[in-house]
Amino acid sequence: MAASLPTVPRVTFTIVEPISLVAGFLGAVSDPAWFVAEQVPQKAPQVVTENAIVLAWQLGNLYLLMGLVGLAVLLTTSEVKVVRNYLVALWIGDIGHVAFSCYGLGRERMLNPSEWNAMAWGNIAMTVFLFSMRSAYFLGVFGPDKPAVASAKKAT
Repeated sequence: MAASLPTVPRVTFTIVEPISLVAGFLGAVSDPAWFVAEQVPQKAPQVVTENAIVLAWQLGNLYLLMGLVGLAVLLTTSEVKVVRNYLVALWIGDIGHVAFSCYGLGRERMLNPSEWNAMAWGNIAMTVFLFSMRSAYFLGVFGPDKPAVASAKKAT
């Protein structure tokens, strides 16, 4: 199905997004204490508990899972309806991800992007970018989906 997507959404959803998810996975599992401490920019170092480490590993695992499921859906199905429904689910997830990230930052930090660290930019700006790309795709900004290529039936 990925071949049926217009070029910009195809590249975004099959290359850019999976790479960003793998990056999140690697950050969370390679240095979970850093990953946890960076979720909300702080001036003083934070104590990271064993519970937070396990949650970071679990979140990293979910990032990897999302990337693999996304590639599986986008690269194996020829059903436009399946892909659109998958992208709708991610679109809804984007809203929650940004809302929780903003809530975690608090009003003062949220309104001062100059104080954001790379993690805050990734959690908010990257997710807003992906949300915008999904929205633009749904609105037809990139043009229509290409027709699915009919597979030739084998002669028996």
